[in-house]
Amino acid sequence: MKEERNILISVLIFLVLLTLGSVVYHNVEEWGWLDSVYFVVMTVTTVGYGDLVPLTAMGKIFTIGFSFMGIVFVFYFISVFGRRMFKKHLIKDPRLVRTVKANLNNPALRRAR
Repeated sequence: MKEERNILISVLIFLVLLTLGSVVYHNVEEWGWLDSVYFVVMTVTTVGYGDLVPLTAMGKIFTIGFSFMGIVFVFYFISVFGRRMFKKHLIKDPRLVRTVKANLNNPALRRAR
């Protein structure tokens, strides 16, 4: 239940960031809606093809803060979603469960404390 809530929260945060970023770039840089959404997605996923760049000072300043915030939330979503998928597949495959348990109990793989 908690994992589903975390996934829902991270998706909602991403949608808010996508909307906020798109509106800002549409108004500040005077880009079309498609270009604005495209730039936001390329920025927060760290793809950054470089085909669109903010040209105004306000757009550049916004991008600095927005990219840090957006990247953090996108990687949070990836980690929450990845954890959920890992657990889902871990439960379905008993061989994987045995392998993980064996590795967790292997003293050679434990960190020195």
